[in-house]
Amino acid sequence: MDIKLLEYFVKISEEKSISKVAEFYYISQPALSLQIKKLEELYGHKLFTRNIKGVDLTEAGKILLTYSKNILQLYSQSLEELNRLHNSHQSVRIDANITLATYALPCMIFHVKSLPKFKDYYLDLTFSTVNSVENNILDGISDLGYVHNAKPNPGLVHYEIGHDRLVLAASSTFDIPKKISLEELKSYHLIEAYDKFQERLPLETSMSKYGYHLQDFHIAMTLHSTESVKTALFKGFGTSFLPYSSVKKEIQEGQLKEVLVTDFQEDYPVYLVYLKENENNPRLALLIKHLKKIKNSQFC
Repeated sequence: MDIKLLEYFVKISEEKSISKVAEFYYISQPALSLQIKKLEELYGHKLFTRNIKGVDLTEAGKILLTYSKNILQLYSQSLEELNRLHNSHQSVRIDANITLATYALPCMIFHVKSLPKFKDYYLDLTFSTVNSVENNILDGISDLGYVHNAKPNPGLVHYEIGHDRLVLAASSTFDIPKKISLEELKSYHLIEAYDKFQERLPLETSMSKYGYHLQDFHIAMTLHSTESVKTALFKGFGTSFLPYSSVKKEIQEGQLKEVLVTDFQEDYPVYLVYLKENENNPRLALLIKHLKKIKNSQFC
């Protein structure tokens, strides 16, 4: 099968329009429709249904989309690794949840690359949204991973390297005491950061351990990304519980402040994840040993 068929399929699923994708690839719409028909015949299932605005994925199409993204990622990585072979680079793919990949790991990558013993290593950092970090490691898509939630598997090692914690963050100019109780917090707007990737326990679950529920608070809005929550905080729209790793920089620079909640504490471990067999892999053993030694000391 031509890998281009999957590229077309994924692009159409994103744009929800065959005509837009045909224009993007500079091919005719009938020609692109024919390519999709070939893919449907190959898999024996209809992948799209037409509507007034364009197309939608069928149930079969939704299943194929997940696998197609993984196949295309593996294909791209294989090309990159073969290209680096001529430069004698050791390619290592590091996967993580979005919070760690965005806010913590870039500094660690820079640290490792600055060491002479890793000068020939190429570290490729990405974050998972379709499959879990553990599944990507088991499937050979990634070599190492960093996660908050451990998903045990006999073939994997989860090595605890430190902890992260939820903090109540607010704009540095927001009028709120330095210390507050959960009961007092009810008087303030709370911005809910919805963790759609399920990196941590839901805030509702954390609250329930202390005898509270989210509906007890004045939820001003629910936002689905950390960056959008921080934008709302900067504007003074309220307070929000966020991982310290995601607001550490802003707190240190004085843009945001941490409000101590006297009767609430939520910590969770951070794990380095890898295949157990890779402890004896010449390409990875040295790096794994170093990452276990530095733990989270080189996180941003």
